[in-house]
Amino acid sequence: MSEAIGAEKRNCNCPRGAYREIITKAICGTVSKTLQYTHFINLPEGVIADQILGCTLTHQRLNEPKMKDASSNSITIIAAGVYVVQIWYAYNDGRDTDVLRSSINFKEFIPIEYYDGQNANPLVAKAAFVTPPQILESSFTNDNRIKLDVQLDIVAEIIGESKILVSIFQPDRNV
Repeated sequence: MSEAIGAEKRNCNCPRGAYREIITKAICGTVSKTLQYTHFINLPEGVIADQILGCTLTHQRLNEPKMKDASSNSITIIAAGVYVVQIWYAYNDGRDTDVLRSSINFKEFIPIEYYDGQNANPLVAKAAFVTPPQILESSFTNDNRIKLDVQLDIVAEIIGESKILVSIFQPDRNV
């Protein structure tokens, strides 16, 4: 407690008890990013598909994000994860259908656009999907593969301890 009072006197030339220093966790940097990927999925050997009947992405998961270059005023968050694509397709002149499942890993380096470096350690990185990943377009290629265009919307944050100096309300004692 006496250290806090001493710090109070050192940081502001204010009367004792007029100000307090609050240490709290705060978002120190944030960025929202839209990522687009193109994937090529191979069909099973000997199958020539006629039509894509439907596509969906399931089991989307982000791993715990990591920080790169956290010692300087520019920080990059490494966001990585996985999702499973399921493609329902017709083959054999539309007489048969099947579902193709493929797990897809992704890794992206996302720079934090604004970070002032004015906070205490340790810093913590967080990342989350803004919306679930979406398939924008699916089509066949000439070499009998399925081409998928996928979009991910991710928000990333840096959280650190911040100090706030606040004025203390002192009621008038003469009332």
